[in-house]
Amino acid sequence: MIFVKVLWSLIINLDLLVIALLVFGTLRSWCNKSCSLQKPVMGLVAILLVFMLGDFPYSGRDILRNLEERFPVIAVPQDTHGMVITGGSLCLFETDVRGSAVYHKTAGRLFDALKIAHAHPHTEIVFAGSKLESDEFLKLATSLGVSHSRIKVVSNERLNSLEDVAAEATKLITQHQKWILVTSAYLMPRTLNIFQSNNCELIPFPVDFHTVGHADDKKTASLLTRLTMSFQDRLGLIAWNIAWREIAGLCNLHLSGKTKTLFPKVDATKP
Repeated sequence: MIFVKVLWSLIINLDLLVIALLVFGTLRSWCNKSCSLQKPVMGLVAILLVFMLGDFPYSGRDILRNLEERFPVIAVPQDTHGMVITGGSLCLFETDVRGSAVYHKTAGRLFDALKIAHAHPHTEIVFAGSKLESDEFLKLATSLGVSHSRIKVVSNERLNSLEDVAAEATKLITQHQKWILVTSAYLMPRTLNIFQSNNCELIPFPVDFHTVGHADDKKTASLLTRLTMSFQDRLGLIAWNIAWREIAGLCNLHLSGKTKTLFPKVDATKP
């Protein structure tokens, strides 16, 4: 088990390892110290860095894109009773210190969810996040005109993992009614899998996309364009860490028996 954790840590943080090796190799060359393996190792590390920054098969962007596209974008069913919104959009330490919300790259899921809340005022809302996130979400939602009476939150301060939060949120969801799950597209497989393991069937409603998609999307992008954008916005290194963290999470949940399948499945025949 320890070996598996170490292996996942190395894969997830390979970007940091590559950068560290490049810095170390550069410092050695400046100090006029070298060994027979320095050039081939530095060459391999440079290739790995280009691979992670770029948009190649099995790169971070490619894995992230496939995670985001496992579930289609749909219209909100008219008979939807409620929606579950997941936390994870706050920089917790900075928010705690500042005393006001500090958002990071996934904040788009909150605003997409609140747009749905305005467009479908009959729906109930369950926010699945930590105590701090729940408090900040209530402030944001009510300031944007969403009634406090529509919102139920997970408010147990001892909940420190997505599995714990999902289990607690399931208790707030009315069963045998149609509910949608609103979260960032790349998080949807792991989040939906956890809810399904708690016998809570939700309709996936992915939002907050971070990749350009595949070639069959509405606006196609050539390989050269995707590579150029990859190196301009530096998302590749971030995508590597995020994508492999999600893959590790999916594998660990399934191998530990916490989820029934590696990737969740949705019964398209259900109304």
